[in-house]
Amino acid sequence: MKKKENLQLKKWNMKRFKLLNTKYFFVSFLLFLSININAQNNLTLENVLAITLKENIDIKIKTNELNQVENYEKVGVLGVLPRIKINGSSSVNNGTSSLEFATDDFPSINDASSESTSINGNIEFSYNLFNGLGSIYTYQKLKKQSDLKSTELLIQIEQALIKTAKQYYDIAYLQEQNKIYSDLLDVSKERYERVKIQNEFGNASKLDLLSAEIDLNKDSVNLINSNYDLKVAKNQLNQILNRELTLDFNVDNKVEINSNLLYSDLNKEIQKNNNNILFQQYLIEVSKKDKKINSSSIFPQVNISAQYGYNNTESNTSLILDQTSLGLTGYINFTWDIFDGLARGKINQNKKIEIESNKLQLIAIEQEIQKEFNSTYQLYSNSINLIDIERRNQSTSEKFFERAKEQFYQGQLSRNDFRLAQIDLSMSKNRLNQTLYTAKIAELNLYRLSGKILEKASD
Repeated sequence: MKKKENLQLKKWNMKRFKLLNTKYFFVSFLLFLSININAQNNLTLENVLAITLKENIDIKIKTNELNQVENYEKVGVLGVLPRIKINGSSSVNNGTSSLEFATDDFPSINDASSESTSINGNIEFSYNLFNGLGSIYTYQKLKKQSDLKSTELLIQIEQALIKTAKQYYDIAYLQEQNKIYSDLLDVSKERYERVKIQNEFGNASKLDLLSAEIDLNKDSVNLINSNYDLKVAKNQLNQILNRELTLDFNVDNKVEINSNLLYSDLNKEIQKNNNNILFQQYLIEVSKKDKKINSSSIFPQVNISAQYGYNNTESNTSLILDQTSLGLTGYINFTWDIFDGLARGKINQNKKIEIESNKLQLIAIEQEIQKEFNSTYQLYSNSINLIDIERRNQSTSEKFFERAKEQFYQGQLSRNDFRLAQIDLSMSKNRLNQTLYTAKIAELNLYRLSGKILEKASD
């Protein structure tokens, strides 16, 4: 199963241009993705990311928007191609006619039966020969809009994956915390039972027994609260995955962290691949195409058309009883909007302002992303440095606790000192757990900022 899930997620490791130029890629992937994992009790990160890609509502909405833009792009293609139409009509008229002529050369006709039929048909060809390249610019704009929506879809996917991954590791953190509190409670239970027996034989005071009971109760409360937090976190992940909220499961507590991420390498990737930056760049390109489309209206428009038609009319009351025509007719239409009341110039001015505003927005986005990257990398680097220290601290605390436990049961250590050793071990485990969790989330955010979350989220 894991191999299959990894294979499916690797499909997202394709280069950006693949998604931008093959718009049905995402839809095809969703149709291909058919993993039956909703009922699993053990979820891997690959599981939850696969479900997210398949079920996330916001991703589905952005996919539909992309398909809409894609359809408009096809319409744009048609805009630069000729149009061909076929027209046809037929009519029959039955009635009576009365005719009275101005001279006596022809006899009058009273209430004569009349009948006429008409059949018309033609095929029409039309083509915009020249419109100042407006059609070309419109098509180019639609292509950029398609790239814009593709990038917007990628942003939505990134946000969904990072949210899911964060929730997954939140559960992993709480599961590990639960284990820490459970171990702490086991020691307190053992201590309470031992002191209780000692009290019965007069080897421990009532105060010792009460102290052991208080610590036992505290540790029980901590475990109960930890279980509650864990259930809430699982419900939240079920909600994200569109599953039954009360569905129970476990996740893998093991957290693997890439400790070799370099600031300079990631910073270069941000400049090339950050989707928020690329989105704003595409937005600038769309504004430029809008300006070109408006400017193209200053040129004349030339349209050509041709019509090949058939017409037949028959009438028993007309001087011409039967008339048939068949032939080809051609047209050239020339239009030049020389003066439009300065509207075109004003629109161009506004488009220039729009382009400039989008460029300024791009600078602001780049600055904000750089700020976020610097702080995230600092958090990542700091956490990496702390991991080894916290591991050594935990190892030392474990050795200290085992020695303290041995001395306490031999009566060589006070209950307060033993309790301090017990709490110190628990705290050292929690600090390491928190540091690992913080480092992993920072790592994933660095991948998101550098446009690599699709590639790296499941590593």
